[in-house]
Amino acid sequence: MEKSLSTEPKFRQIVESLKRDILDGKYGLERPLPSIQALVRRLGVSSITVRRAFDVLEQEGFVVRARGRGTFVSRSGASRKIGLIVTGAAYSEFFLPIVSEISRLAQKESYTLLFGDISSKSPEQRVRAAMRLAKDFVSQGVAGVLYQPVELVDDVERVNRDILSVFHRAKTPVVILDDDFVSAPRRSGYDVVGIDNHAAGVLAASHLLDMGVVRIGFQKRPKCSVSVNDRLHGVVSAVFDRLGSADSHMVLEAEPTDVDAVRRYVRKFKPQAVVCGNDMAAVELKQSLGNLGLKVPGNVRLVGFDDVKCASIVTPGLTSVHQPCAQIAETAFYCLLRRIENPAMPAKTISLPVKLVIREST
Repeated sequence: MEKSLSTEPKFRQIVESLKRDILDGKYGLERPLPSIQALVRRLGVSSITVRRAFDVLEQEGFVVRARGRGTFVSRSGASRKIGLIVTGAAYSEFFLPIVSEISRLAQKESYTLLFGDISSKSPEQRVRAAMRLAKDFVSQGVAGVLYQPVELVDDVERVNRDILSVFHRAKTPVVILDDDFVSAPRRSGYDVVGIDNHAAGVLAASHLLDMGVVRIGFQKRPKCSVSVNDRLHGVVSAVFDRLGSADSHMVLEAEPTDVDAVRRYVRKFKPQAVVCGNDMAAVELKQSLGNLGLKVPGNVRLVGFDDVKCASIVTPGLTSVHQPCAQIAETAFYCLLRRIENPAMPAKTISLPVKLVIREST
């Protein structure tokens, strides 16, 4: 048996050499790598050294072993490229740590992460940019794609289906980040990794109800995402279950910076508290309420979602539903790797746990 000091450099050299051959397309899904015996003869090393190299390649997802047939390039090994489309990074802090963690994981697992600029303030331009990226990713032969659905546009379900159809035609696996683009109980048929937004809405509203608040409103932007609507449904459900009814005027569907819309809403509904679709909307609504002479939490309590940086630095601090960004990124990344290796497995939704971070706004 060789000592580890002599084996370590050799098996690592074999690993790197075979990786280069795989990435250069020398071996594929149907063409096996050389056998252990062939590499022993070619390289003049022991079978232990070659086996260790193959073990590492298998652990890193480059190869799979088929008993009696040999060692083949895995589906993920055939292309070490993963595409990332996150349109929300243009307008929400929430997605930035997710993108950062996915980038770290791709580097750790020896994948090239492909993503492009979707920084436009225009939703329509973000849609066009996402479509361009989708076509570009397919042309570059990505192994799979992590996709955050576009929002804030008309006919949003059709728009997302059009973008995803590019990957469907190319048989490129996709995992959806954050929430599905179709409303429950329907499913799009893709893996989805995020949180249970309905349960998160119940959590936010229950906190207010426990404080004795009965007139709870909800703010959402027009053409908002499925995730925000799910949060609204959770709030309505909690209010109805506790109070036996929910006011039909409880929803403020407007930009939080629209002071006139906020004024009309306050006069009509007279909210004691408002749950907002996300933290930034809550911060902007606080400013609009201030312009109307209303104080937070003195006149109106506020709750946000995501627990991004602005929630902790605004005055007063914003109570917010915390999302585990690093866990979402890691779960989605490895879910995609499994999907690449087994495209036929049933689609699943993975909902990670959340917690309510209580601050001065409530």
